[in-house]
Order: sequence, then C-alpha cells, then structure tokens
Amino acid sequence: MAKKRAQRSGTTKKATGKRDARPKPAAKASKTRPAAKPAKPAKPAPRAVAPAPAAASPTALERVRSLREAIERSKLTSPDPWGYTAKARGWLQRTDQVFARIEAGADTAGARKTAEALRAEVEGDRDFQAARRLF
Repeated sequence: MAKKRAQRSGTTKKATGKRDARPKPAAKASKTRPAAKPAKPAKPAPRAVAPAPAAASPTALERVRSLREAIERSKLTSPDPWGYTAKARGWLQRTDQVFARIEAGADTAGARKTAEALRAEVEGDRDFQAARRLF
C-alpha cells in the first residue's frame, strides 16, 4: 500500500535512496510594479552669505591654545624625550603666561606679538619639527 501512495504523489524513491530528478517548473513572474527610476542627485544650494572673516581666522586665544596642544603632543612623540622635555616645559610656561595675558585682555597687541614670536620659535626648532613628523 505504501508503494501505491508513493506513486500517486510523484516522489518515488529509487533503490539508491535519491529522489526522482525531474526539472522543477520555472518561477512565475511576480506581479509587482516596475523598478523605480534612480533618484537624481540633489543640487547643492547656492551659498547666500560668505563666512565671516573672524570665523575664517582663529583668534589669538585659539592660536595660543593650539600651540600649547601641539607642544604637549610633541613631548609624547619626540625621538629624544629626555633632551626635549626641558625645552618643551619652558615653552609651555611661556605659552601659559601669554594665554593668561590674552584672556585677561591686558596688552592684547603685545600679547599677540609675543604669541606669534613664540610660535615662530617653536615651529622653527628642529626637535619640534622631528616630533611633529611623528604625530
């Protein structure tokens, strides 16, 4: 009786234990909408207002702060940290003094000149340049 049921369902097993290898019917085409067109890239809006000149150039306070951060970072990446640390410590003290003067608003023009002179000195130093290459 099991043999008759197997023949009716169309899945007879052969002696090897494999199913009958009949080709499967092709999948029917789905009834979906056609593919949507790709979206056009958005055009950038024209700039209405140019950035303010103060936003373009950092303030003296920001310059001193970035110089201080660069000196701190260079202490960590210096090829010769023992010889460089003393020099960097002196620069950091001078940077702190200039930062305090600018923050207090006392002699702003003189403090800016001092900050630019300090920046030129630090960036002109060979040890600072070597440490900067590593970060």
